[in-house]
Amino acid sequence: MNAWRSLLLVLGLVAVVWYWYDRSEDTSTSLTDRELIPDFVAEQLTRIVYNEQGQLSELMQAKRMEHYDLLGFTQLEKPVFTLQDRTHNLSWQASSNTAVLYPDDKLILDGAVLLQNLIKNDLIDRVQTSYLEMLLPSEQFVTDEEVQIIGDGFIISGRGLRASIVQQTIEIEHHIRTDYHHEP
Repeated sequence: MNAWRSLLLVLGLVAVVWYWYDRSEDTSTSLTDRELIPDFVAEQLTRIVYNEQGQLSELMQAKRMEHYDLLGFTQLEKPVFTLQDRTHNLSWQASSNTAVLYPDDKLILDGAVLLQNLIKNDLIDRVQTSYLEMLLPSEQFVTDEEVQIIGDGFIISGRGLRASIVQQTIEIEHHIRTDYHHEP
């Protein structure tokens, strides 16, 4: 009788372990599937952010937005970000093919990145690169990719960029070439 109880106990434990193992595989698979499905999608999105004084500080538009809560990011197609300087004037507009926005307001722009200066007759007209990281609270831009800075009468080519809207600074890590031209 003891042998039968031991055998039934072992068979019961094997069945419970097998059932639990089989269910855990299904759960991990479905969790992975759920991670790849956006929690919500928006078309023709506009996001407006105001500062503590109630003044417009940031404007974001995108053709399409997909938010992935479990993965902790938002993916954007054809985003356009308009930023203001410290005097609350529209200063720069950043656009790209795609972008990923993280909860800490870190934004990664990828593919045909263009930073367009909205202030007329300024030294720098635009900055072009293939990849750019933006830290939105501090309004800093960083890239290690090739970059072109285009202004009135010059084009600067290099690799790597560090820039700040607040401090109004721009620095190329590795200068490659500068072309000057004068148009009559």
